[in-house]
Amino acid sequence: MGNNLPKKIKNRLAGRLRASLLAGMFLCFLPVIARGAPPIDIVFYNYEINRLPTDWKARDVHSAGKVYSVQIEMGKRFIHADSKGTKDQIGFEAKWPLREFPLLQWQWRAVQFPTGSFEREKSKNDSVLGIYVIFGTFYPFIKTIKYIWSDTLPVGSIFTSPYSSTTRMVVVRSGRAQQGTWLTERRDVLADYFQIYGDSDKNPVASGIGLLTDSDDTNSHSIGDYADFRTPPPSVVKATAP
Repeated sequence: MGNNLPKKIKNRLAGRLRASLLAGMFLCFLPVIARGAPPIDIVFYNYEINRLPTDWKARDVHSAGKVYSVQIEMGKRFIHADSKGTKDQIGFEAKWPLREFPLLQWQWRAVQFPTGSFEREKSKNDSVLGIYVIFGTFYPFIKTIKYIWSDTLPVGSIFTSPYSSTTRMVVVRSGRAQQGTWLTERRDVLADYFQIYGDSDKNPVASGIGLLTDSDDTNSHSIGDYADFRTPPPSVVKATAP
């Protein structure tokens, strides 16, 4: 960017560039999902321990490899995230129609919360656990819904990310009462999409999912685990609110 640009415009352009890079990380090669087959069924059983999971992408593999790794406990394999003052995302690329598969199901476990986090503020926007659902194929048409486990914000809160005007954050879990416990979540992503973005797109299509356990804004330490991502058809699992 030119040095003569006003600071406000520079910040705006930098924000758009970050959003574009984040989205592009997930959308390089989008596999087409066969109609009638569940597009996501990731249980990590065949992933190598102590390594980044195969089929997941990172903007900086070396940096992300210091945060995310496949681990195993009592036969259960999962993605372990250990962030020390960092902000690294990883993403799984898959394309599925929300009309056919509106539900997203996963498991997660909050181990250590970042200190002093408050996701509504840019200077404190860290989460122990965060899952993105990405829509669109290129900026500025990228939209994302980010489901988070917040230390401070109440369940059901929906707000625009302080880092990106195209990302809406949804608080699925809050507080530390169930810290250290594996929990299963199910979200009706189609209903969330219409609530957040309206129904101008009658047939929204998801492009992938992303994970972010971060602690850079609070310069602290956060640890969380992720497992068993699925998109069951509505006839199998009924969506439930958190």
